[in-house]
Amino acid sequence: MGHPALIAFVVAFVAGPLVVAALLRLSATLPVLVALSLTVIGAAALAVVFQGRSPLTSLIFFWFGWVVAVAVAMVAQALRRRLPGRTTRRLTLLGALLAAPLPWFGLATAQMMD
Repeated sequence: MGHPALIAFVVAFVAGPLVVAALLRLSATLPVLVALSLTVIGAAALAVVFQGRSPLTSLIFFWFGWVVAVAVAMVAQALRRRLPGRTTRRLTLLGALLAAPLPWFGLATAQMMD
């Protein structure tokens, strides 16, 4: 595993779940969802800016956008808003932590096809 692949692995499997766990500690309110949405837009914009200069940095920003947006923070927070309760909190945390490293499998598949 090369240096960039190792960095991507650590980011996906270590940093990802830690970021998700930190984001899920935020309250499930509309201002938090708006802030998370703006974070996704910012991460996507930075990924595009760095795309030509530093592919690894660009990849990390795209991944961060994934973690915040889909992988979970927003979806989990929206579910927590609609379905309050302890069980919902536990299940959304588990699902979010499992979804954070999903982009790694896409990277690994793309590398196998190369």
